[in-house]
Amino acid sequence: MPSSNKIFRPIFILGLWSLFILPPSALSGPLDSYIEKAKKEGALRVGITIRKKRFGKPAGEKYLQAFQKQYPFLSLKFRRIGGSRERERVLAEMSAGLIKYDVVTMSETAVPIVVQAKLPLIVNWGKLGIPKFLIHPKNVGISMRTPVYGIAYNRELVSDEVAKTFTWETCNDPKWRGKTAMDDRPRHLNILYQDNGWGAEKTIDYAKRWAANKVTVEASRSTAAQKLAVGAYPLICGMPRRQVRDLQVHGGVDSVGIVYPEPIPVGIGDIIYVPRKAKHPNAGVVFLAWTATKKAQNLLDQTDFSGHPSFERNEVSSTLKGKKVVYGDWAYSKRSDEILAKILRAMGFPVVR
Repeated sequence: MPSSNKIFRPIFILGLWSLFILPPSALSGPLDSYIEKAKKEGALRVGITIRKKRFGKPAGEKYLQAFQKQYPFLSLKFRRIGGSRERERVLAEMSAGLIKYDVVTMSETAVPIVVQAKLPLIVNWGKLGIPKFLIHPKNVGISMRTPVYGIAYNRELVSDEVAKTFTWETCNDPKWRGKTAMDDRPRHLNILYQDNGWGAEKTIDYAKRWAANKVTVEASRSTAAQKLAVGAYPLICGMPRRQVRDLQVHGGVDSVGIVYPEPIPVGIGDIIYVPRKAKHPNAGVVFLAWTATKKAQNLLDQTDFSGHPSFERNEVSSTLKGKKVVYGDWAYSKRSDEILAKILRAMGFPVVR
């Protein structure tokens, strides 16, 4: 019987020869061809929703700088695309042929319009190593800025010990009648509406009882969070985690807290994609692939408090560990506005467009 050393030697030599004989494409990763083409493009124009600074402190710029450090051959230009009106304006410009960005954000509800207009570059993102839970089913793009919803509270009006006992039914407790607030788009109820959450019937019943408890409707989450901080409300139900953590970390505000009743709704978030007619499409693909890495997601969680909970060793994954979580489902996201309209009508509120 030949010795293992004699078997190993020719295999090892053959492996060394393969480094010289095989073409570079056979040895490179699936992203490498995009990186090589991106080097020739030399630039990247990004339009997403993160803020460079918050309360005068570096925030999203740390995230962008980390990408720039990894890909120094790309000249990065960033512009923030904010709320729904600004996103609609950008979408209208792109539909008219004005493509200003290589990576651009949209709301999950805008996906059908963007697809119909044939704006996205369709890429097999899974082959680039991006986790399936981040990828749109039709490879339109990937999700970014994952919202985790809870009950935010004013710590001067509600003790931390009391807040720990909160459930979603707390929002319907007569004790808080006329004292609480909600977003005019309570997207956390969209997620609980799913079959793997409460389901439609229980969610609609909950919404009716919540409205009957005289909840105040706020059009701006940022404004609502600031009002909470000064004591205008003792608690706000369905507040995204990032609103509270931004005030705490960047704003130095210690009068606000947040708890996460189970099941914890976790949304899909923004969708970012590469326009089909982008000037630097390969650089855009590289940015999306980087955004989906553990390093980038953890950095996003540190700076924007919106990293995905499935990535280990970030704050949000630790916060949700061992708890029942309901993740937003792509199938339901297609009906997101329809479901929201049902919820708002059940509450007796006008449907926000």
